[in-house]
Amino acid sequence: MPFSSSASSSRAVEVIHCPSNSPLPHEAQQKLVSEFAFFSSTLSTGYKAPACYNGVVQTVLSSLKHEQRAFPAHPDRTFYLEFADGGNTQIQISVGDDAPEDLPTYIGVHGMAGDSDAPYLHEILSCLIKENRGRGVVFNLRGCGDSTATSPAFHHGGSTSDLGAVITWATMKWPKSKIYILGTSLGGVIAAKTLGQWGETCPVSAAALVSPVYDFVASCKAMETNFVSKTLFNPAVGAFYAKLVKKNKDAFDIDHWTPTRPQPFSTEPLPLPLFLPSPSSIDYDCSQESRPLAQGARNGSFQSSVSSMRPTSIFSSLPTPSTPGSSIYTTPFPGSSTFCISGAQPILSAPVVTEHTPEIKEAVAKSLKTVTSRLLPPTLTKFCKTFVAATAHFQSGEDFMAETSAVNDLPNIRVPCLAVNCADDPLMPGKDLPRDQVKKSPFVLMAVPKKGGHLGTFATKKWRKRHGDKRYHTAVVEEWFQANEVLPQLRPRPQIINASQGFVYPQGHPEMAFREASPMFLKLKYKRPTYPKSK
Repeated sequence: MPFSSSASSSRAVEVIHCPSNSPLPHEAQQKLVSEFAFFSSTLSTGYKAPACYNGVVQTVLSSLKHEQRAFPAHPDRTFYLEFADGGNTQIQISVGDDAPEDLPTYIGVHGMAGDSDAPYLHEILSCLIKENRGRGVVFNLRGCGDSTATSPAFHHGGSTSDLGAVITWATMKWPKSKIYILGTSLGGVIAAKTLGQWGETCPVSAAALVSPVYDFVASCKAMETNFVSKTLFNPAVGAFYAKLVKKNKDAFDIDHWTPTRPQPFSTEPLPLPLFLPSPSSIDYDCSQESRPLAQGARNGSFQSSVSSMRPTSIFSSLPTPSTPGSSIYTTPFPGSSTFCISGAQPILSAPVVTEHTPEIKEAVAKSLKTVTSRLLPPTLTKFCKTFVAATAHFQSGEDFMAETSAVNDLPNIRVPCLAVNCADDPLMPGKDLPRDQVKKSPFVLMAVPKKGGHLGTFATKKWRKRHGDKRYHTAVVEEWFQANEVLPQLRPRPQIINASQGFVYPQGHPEMAFREASPMFLKLKYKRPTYPKSK
């Protein structure tokens, strides 16, 4: 039911939640969401924006670069995952292996035109992990930050398999830790879709979404019609992404990428996985390597550097994987001191990675040439409807926008989920918020302050004096996760299935297959070689 906080009308926060009277599973979680909607101190206090801080001003201020990190990056706490289609991500964690095993884990997902160093993300994480109260985990979406694109797939709202792989990796590394998700902007869309698609078996204990752009169709319309968005945000973000594509131009050469793509679901016996601690015995399927210079460099330098460069693998204590398709990892379930081990699983016959049709190849090549050759970069909406849609195997930009939106996934969420959206957000206007979809899930709670912009909600001096130097949505999210700590039990952990070439995936979700890798391996495997010019 929609209702407003008890604060004055100028600072009231619209709260949208529909408690369920049916005896559904996870009754304790549903009860917590309903009680938070009625008794939250931050929601009842409301939010008052500083003078002259409208939605546009707050959005601009939130996008400005400033140094703020919840924890410093450290090589010993940096990991790399390779996905089934050859893509990769860089993961950074805040504490080492000496931290308590049951320390809560907060996985942050950054937004558009950001990376794992996004200050708005670290501002929230710093409150959650301060005084070693939690473990922070951040990662780059494909091609962002220090991560180099290694497959012709650009990140978008439907990149749920990447987040699912990171979540699975976290559950394997810290089996006794609660997993929490913090999604901001585009990261909030990815988080919402992942939770909705995972459903009842999702291992996440709770989630918070800040300024998620649920409906890309409505967002594109707003950015193309609103004067400020049309003249400022749309071209600025489009220019950022055009620069990102130019930096990773080689990754979108499909013919160049295909020979280096891993084969995690091959039915033939394959070598030991990359992440097992036996560097001297690793064979990287040399027959598939199409670049001799890269191959020679890899044989010489990667073998000698992998053990010294890469931190301790989460798989170092596991036995050598058996037949592909069998369970290799045992995971405890809530309320039980025993382990649940499933039998062997059949190898998938259907391909997990969609092959590029001639039409899609042509669309990718055409849009890539447009993005990289034009002096004036395309706007964000045009970039998404052409280039990103083509890399996601869509020929229609409108179909791509509708399919990757998170509106229809909200009713399927089965973990406590808080969403904070401001009514004056220029990227996701308050009138287009999916209120009806939120009411269909008793696990979802949406808070809508009247002002705050996109990732804004900057506080007044009076608020900062009382609550500390933090934004309003940061205080709401902090209180939300503190409330969820009352629930003692863990969510069920996914059964991990062994695939080929060292890949693993959660049972029922082969699209989330991944394996650990080293930065040297990724660099040498996917880098296009340069040959000396002939005289």
